Amino acid sequence: MSTRGKLWRRVCAAGAVPVTLLLTTGYAAEPAAAARLGPAAAPAAPHPTPSCQEWQTVTHAPQQPRPSASPTSWTAWCQNAPPKPFDHAAWDPKTVVGGPLLAQSGVIVNAQPGVAALPEVGDVSYVLADLDTGEVLAAKAPHAWLRPASTLKTLTALTLIPRLDPKQVVVATSEQVAANGTRVGMVEGNPYPVQSLFQALLMVSANDAAYALADAAGGYDQAVALMNAKATEIGAFDTVAVDPSGLDEPGQHSSAYDLALIGRAAMALPDFRTYITMRDTVFPGGTDKGTKQKYEPFHIPNINDLLANYPGAIGIKPGRTNRAQHTFIGAATRDGRTLLVTQMGSTSGSWKPTAALLDWGFANADHVTPVGRLVEPGDAAPPRPIADGAPRSAAEALPPAGSAESGTPRPGWTSGTVERPFPLPGRGAIQGAVIVVGLLVGAGAYRIRRARKR
Repeated sequence: MSTRGKLWRRVCAAGAVPVTLLLTTGYAAEPAAAARLGPAAAPAAPHPTPSCQEWQTVTHAPQQPRPSASPTSWTAWCQNAPPKPFDHAAWDPKTVVGGPLLAQSGVIVNAQPGVAALPEVGDVSYVLADLDTGEVLAAKAPHAWLRPASTLKTLTALTLIPRLDPKQVVVATSEQVAANGTRVGMVEGNPYPVQSLFQALLMVSANDAAYALADAAGGYDQAVALMNAKATEIGAFDTVAVDPSGLDEPGQHSSAYDLALIGRAAMALPDFRTYITMRDTVFPGGTDKGTKQKYEPFHIPNINDLLANYPGAIGIKPGRTNRAQHTFIGAATRDGRTLLVTQMGSTSGSWKPTAALLDWGFANADHVTPVGRLVEPGDAAPPRPIADGAPRSAAEALPPAGSAESGTPRPGWTSGTVERPFPLPGRGAIQGAVIVVGLLVGAGAYRIRRARKR
């Protein structure tokens, strides 16, 4: 059976691959909601308790019949939780790619006196760097291993754009059309130019386009092998690609540092820059070979909210899966300087934290000492593990494949349940609960809708 066939079988079956290391590095995730509430504020017997998904946590808040009354009962809901990074071997800091300071798991910055503090954002990890010089201005857990979601499509594009003729035509197959998650809406048996497929890949995060491009490059296995070779070539040693679309697969991970390397390399490709800055384009229609129904060409938007809202934004790529939560690669230019920001593990998905990091970078780039650098291709070797040290627990078991849900594959691009970067209730919702619980008062009914699935 082909690897593609195995992939679709995995989509229908749950499985997990445990990874065990004698010596590992762990990263501190955002504290659970109950821990932030404190022992005095935590409800003694909340009810009813919902059954949450593995990427969620239960959050509690008091119900109050009227604003001045004491709470009479507790309500609970499922809140999306920041993902926990995978454990990995503890690296010798002197060998960490980009510089020894980047081995740290907390916020890393070396600012002059008087420089404003970095904005507090809900990302598990991030990197803020100068795109042109490669200087890393600030970071948080930059080498934490996390699921990349659709930001991995940036590596797909970086790998395949130089290999494929934009005018080459790819005929859609049934497997491509039935891709899990977000799709642009290809019709089986119809031809699509490679250029249109790259537009769909990067503008609407289309998984059907990702598989079509992989097949055009020699097949699923070949494309994944090329992606991993490209990651190694540019020094992205935290990255293992398993699925060209970025959908969660066992063994697939990257880091904020690696996404910065990938984004920087991709921005050197003129075609890539063109695709990611397009606000709108027309995707080809087609004819259903069975029903003979004809579908007209249709417009597809760019779903990068930063591009639409932040002056000077020039890309790059959002992503989301349930287990990865929100991931992002962004870039913007101001006064002749271009900054690159990568974020992983946010439960918000809003463009505003990205804008806050960029604003800080533009205001303070000349008043900080870089904490590391984005390496050039061929300049770095894989980090070496520390020879001794106290062993940690076995690494987190990887999740089963196929967590995304399907939508219709017909024209008129559709977002599945896992990719489109709409904001979800995140830290703000939890902080609101903290205030309510801490003060035991409220100004009306405290309502938080359940984070909707995509």
